[in-house]
Amino acid sequence: MTPDFVANTWLFRGLCDLYFAFDCDDDIFENYARFSEIMGMEKFLKALLLFHKHSEYEALSDPDARKKIDALAKNIGHKFELMLERAAELGAVAIPTILDQSWDGYRGKNLVDAVYAGYMETRYPVPIPISNSFPIQTSKTAPLEYTGFTQNPLSSSGITKFIYAICNCCFSTLVRQGLRPEKMLAQFEERFAGREAFLRFKNCFGPSGADR
Repeated sequence: MTPDFVANTWLFRGLCDLYFAFDCDDDIFENYARFSEIMGMEKFLKALLLFHKHSEYEALSDPDARKKIDALAKNIGHKFELMLERAAELGAVAIPTILDQSWDGYRGKNLVDAVYAGYMETRYPVPIPISNSFPIQTSKTAPLEYTGFTQNPLSSSGITKFIYAICNCCFSTLVRQGLRPEKMLAQFEERFAGREAFLRFKNCFGPSGADR
């Protein structure tokens, strides 16, 4: 099994997750959309990480390779901070900049915590919501004084922009390193091109463009 096949398989699933979230724009489905975005980001990161673990599966038979890849992916888990760190080491050089940027008022490093928390919080009741970590200050000149209210990064546009930036970074890194995504992108377009939101998604999210 080739590293191209593995990476493209994970990228395709990640793109499907991101598109579902984009097309599911009704506020009452916000948690489902956010969870899909989080899953999309995880799959883009794992596409890059598994691409570079090719020595552990490419010489195996197809059934054994599938079992090995499954074990590798499970071992990586949902540790977003570690995945991002490893992705940067593997050539996704824009990740430190993305983490240091502000995304509609939220620093990227803080949004990593929100993504990790959202993996559970978008699906289950939790004892301490991530919003508790984002208290609203009374003013910018009084940074240690708070209003008693909080803001929820999982409901912000910033977290979507942050996730898109990470996914695009992983995708462009893989392409620079020799991945050929054309067939995968064509398959993705064939599946969703009939949807009204598809062209808007292509404009917002680079890897959906089959001309890349």
